[in-house]
Amino acid sequence: MISPMNYPIICSTCTAPAEYKVAAEWSDGQTSELKTYSLSCAKCLAANFAKAKVKQAKCRLLHGETLAIPGIYALGRRNAERQLVRMTELEINSKTQSGSKE
Repeated sequence: MISPMNYPIICSTCTAPAEYKVAAEWSDGQTSELKTYSLSCAKCLAANFAKAKVKQAKCRLLHGETLAIPGIYALGRRNAERQLVRMTELEINSKTQSGSKE
């Protein structure tokens, strides 16, 4: 994928073009944003999603902070974070492929 700034967005694991963002919603009670764990191609997605869930579970939060369970978002041309589309069917498929029983 080419970003609006005209540079390629590549997978965090390999050099393939990234198609997905693995991220979780973080908030301190006043501000919220997506905490990015990885940018991923389709091939690396299941592994990157599994790693993100492990990292999120180990994350230490300050009083008042929240961090949701990671999700998979489709990267699209000229999408701001508020316009990213969450791909819940891929999250379910990743749990099934990894044998997770969450």
